[in-house]
Amino acid sequence: MPPVTRSEGQAGTVLALAKAGDIRGAIAAGEAVLAGGSPDAPLALFVGMLCCRAGDLQRGIPHLRRAVAAAPRELGAKVELARALLASGALVEADEVAAPLASVATPAGREMQRIRAHALSRQTRAEEAGVLFEQLTRADAGDFESWDGLGVARLAAGDYAGATAALQRATALRPTASAYWINLARAYAAARDFASAVEAARKAVARVPEDAAAQLELGRGLTGLDRDDEALVALATARAAAPGNAEILAEIGDLEFTCKAPERAGISFRAALAVRPDLHPALLGLAKVLERLNQTTELLALLDEAEALGVSPEATALMRAQALRNEGKFDEALAAARRSPADHDAVARAQLIGDLADRLGDTDAAFAAFSEANDRLAEAAVGSAQAASGYLETFRRIREILSPAWYASWGPPAPASRRPAPLFIFGFPRSGTTLIDTMLSGHPDAAVIEEGPAIDRVAALAGPVEHIASLSAADIERLRARYFEEVDKLSPDAGSRLIVDKHPLALGNAPLLHRLFPDARFIFVERHPCDVVLSCFITSAQMDSRVASFFSFTGTARLYDRVLAFWERCTTVLPIAVHTIRYETLIADPETELRRLASFAGLKWTDKLLAHQSSASARGYIGSPSYAQVAEPIYTRAKGRWRRYREHMAPVMPILRPWIERMGYDVD
Repeated sequence: MPPVTRSEGQAGTVLALAKAGDIRGAIAAGEAVLAGGSPDAPLALFVGMLCCRAGDLQRGIPHLRRAVAAAPRELGAKVELARALLASGALVEADEVAAPLASVATPAGREMQRIRAHALSRQTRAEEAGVLFEQLTRADAGDFESWDGLGVARLAAGDYAGATAALQRATALRPTASAYWINLARAYAAARDFASAVEAARKAVARVPEDAAAQLELGRGLTGLDRDDEALVALATARAAAPGNAEILAEIGDLEFTCKAPERAGISFRAALAVRPDLHPALLGLAKVLERLNQTTELLALLDEAEALGVSPEATALMRAQALRNEGKFDEALAAARRSPADHDAVARAQLIGDLADRLGDTDAAFAAFSEANDRLAEAAVGSAQAASGYLETFRRIREILSPAWYASWGPPAPASRRPAPLFIFGFPRSGTTLIDTMLSGHPDAAVIEEGPAIDRVAALAGPVEHIASLSAADIERLRARYFEEVDKLSPDAGSRLIVDKHPLALGNAPLLHRLFPDARFIFVERHPCDVVLSCFITSAQMDSRVASFFSFTGTARLYDRVLAFWERCTTVLPIAVHTIRYETLIADPETELRRLASFAGLKWTDKLLAHQSSASARGYIGSPSYAQVAEPIYTRAKGRWRRYREHMAPVMPILRPWIERMGYDVD
């Protein structure tokens, strides 16, 4: 038997230490041998693998490279090197090592093909990666890792149906892998199937409750379902679990902003910037928060901070344009907005360019920019056309149901409410409802709820509109209790003050609200139909079934026609107390109109009703797209704006003309 050499003995020591669980000692011993110049490829491979398994990729990769160099025909060393390079983010080198050996013919070749596909996918070469993953799944239908990779690649390529199909297969094959459920939740959310996204995310959370990505996807799905209070709980959990992950923190901030929690969003964006001061999505997100909260001084300070950090002028151009607009420097703001990259928040960019061009009187440029913003929104909002059509049909259907005979079939009158009936503010969006609720928010005896979920949640609990006629006294009490429960969440200090619930398009639930609160009063705000429809089209809004029609100019006009026809039927059939306010009259003579409104609402007159700018500042966040305008002095620049767009209005005039004439507005 030949004698054992010194290096072989030391290699045995390394192996013994590793078997005993002393990984650090094994690595140190192995590196000592290799430092002596030993060309021992197996030892270099073993030490490299130990380092990588211990999580120290940067220490292990040089040893793996040495193993490959010492034994270039050793396939195992190349596989380990490719794996480590992929895990470290060295994607180009990982692809270079894996590509020559990628094949579906052998287990090692399939592993190299998977590594290569992952490397391509993470380099945003999704279509190439998808081809490789498809080959792998055809070769082995039970390859759950490749099904997951295929789903991720298809998702990146915009194939949402293909992504969900692949990820469903991955989760079926490996239901314990929380990462697969997270990816499936992302695919469902991208396809706007938020109910399925929540279900998938909950399965991930059940397996790893402290996983920030799982909680993030749960929050995303709940946000899509308008269950903002639940979403905020999940997002808070995600934030606590991801203190050092700037990208996830920025995504959390975006969703918190969508949930109408800008203060929370600001915390998340600032946390992301504490980790990565130059993270553009976080900078833009924080700027969005500051702009929405009308904190122009802080916004300007953020711009200075970004520039001091070396962020490119192009990256901050959109933020600077917002700040310049707030200062009234419209020409400079427009130039800055046009300098911003087209792919940096494309909707906000187009929207801002449109607003500035409109202020500067360039209606053609403005309308083109607003059209671009809506086209972008429609592209991002999968199923928006179907949502718009469905919502339009809803108003047609309930208008047909609402007849004198149906009203006469209602059960006994509702018992008196233990709490005062609310005051509801309705009207087509952009009619002036936000200005009115901001004015009323200054009254000490009013508690204003702005577009909260109370009406929608009570309506969902009540069921189809046909059920209104058969509601029992117990049903009514239960639904009232749920309404006030939701209101109290948003305004816990309301006490005995009058609840003022502003929700423009919730007027579709007017029959139910009259059934629950027969003595409730309704304010309906009207404005020139052309100005309303134009304003809705040119105002970016968060996609849901109510605003999907606004992505199309003709669709906006059709929805206006359908909603006004329904409201006309409501006021004809139902004995509801309605006070109509005309926007143009309100801005021309605020005090006279507000005195009439206060009298109708049963509120004592106070000059605080006229201090809407102070009321807007006190409210902080305003969820309506009118948030910026209501913080300004009352202005008339939007009155009659449609006349400047007369040429663009031509296609919708046949739809709007009957309402213009019926309301007594000018047609020309």
